[in-house]
Amino acid sequence: MPIALQPHVHRRLRFWPFRWFLWLILVGLASCATVPQLEPGDADARAVFLEREEQFAGVGEWRFAGRLVLDLPAESWTGQLSWRSRADGQVIDLSGAMGRGGGRLLLAQETAVLITRDGERYEADDPDTLLVQVAGRALPVRGLEYWVRGLPRPGAGYDPRADAQGRPTGLIQDGWEIGYGAFEDVGGIAMPLSVELRRGDVLLRLSIQRWQWVPSGDLP
Repeated sequence: MPIALQPHVHRRLRFWPFRWFLWLILVGLASCATVPQLEPGDADARAVFLEREEQFAGVGEWRFAGRLVLDLPAESWTGQLSWRSRADGQVIDLSGAMGRGGGRLLLAQETAVLITRDGERYEADDPDTLLVQVAGRALPVRGLEYWVRGLPRPGAGYDPRADAQGRPTGLIQDGWEIGYGAFEDVGGIAMPLSVELRRGDVLLRLSIQRWQWVPSGDLP
């Protein structure tokens, strides 16, 4: 069970759209073992994604900063997102309009911590357990850390889309439709500057302002 380290942490987060986005992040990072099932798709488009997987095999650390919009049936949430990922864990910072709301997620191999801007702290052994405390429900978005980079989630079938320049334009996976807009070249890899994820009445739009990554051999 999660450990409450600050008073009053058992109440629900006050910013509902922010709670929804945390739910997307946490489920997207939760561990899950699946049997690989490759679905039929365009061979050229699939080759594009396979090449991207090979390119990212040499990336030891990546990070980006951007603006996000989460649209739900009765509300929406707009904010800033900063995401850093490396072998020893991930740090995800979220902030709402004018710096209101949001918080920081610290994810390591054996711990998951959420610290809100109000000073509330949630801690669990893994993202799955933390997810139950924060959101109380689940939805298959396990590929979020891959989809933002233009990659499919490993171990699951996907239907790829690519353009004539060999860049991914989108894919369908886990019931989500993921689309990509403009790209920029970062160290020889075309990185998406616009990502849109849609599933039913949930829509997440991400505008990325800056990508950075470090080859595995250059890490300290």
